[in-house]
Amino acid sequence: MILPLLGILVSLLPAFVSLIVGSKLMKIETPILLGIIAGQHCSTPTISALVSQAGDSVLVLGYTVTYAISNVLLPLMGPVVVAIAVAIQGP
Repeated sequence: MILPLLGILVSLLPAFVSLIVGSKLMKIETPILLGIIAGQHCSTPTISALVSQAGDSVLVLGYTVTYAISNVLLPLMGPVVVAIAVAIQGP
């Protein structure tokens, strides 16, 4: 039961932190911020749903850069996370 809960936490926590930091600290407009969050999750269906609901493609402005960065960082961070897990677990 712990693994599904951790999966939900790993997905929701960065999105929530990005929402708070982007709106309160950086004062990013909500539509662009939602595009940024969709891009950081590499979620094309999410941006499609947001664009269809908003009726405007301004959300894609935030999506494109974060999507490109996420597509590079996610595969590179996999071995790093495994190495950290092995180091924590010990020999």
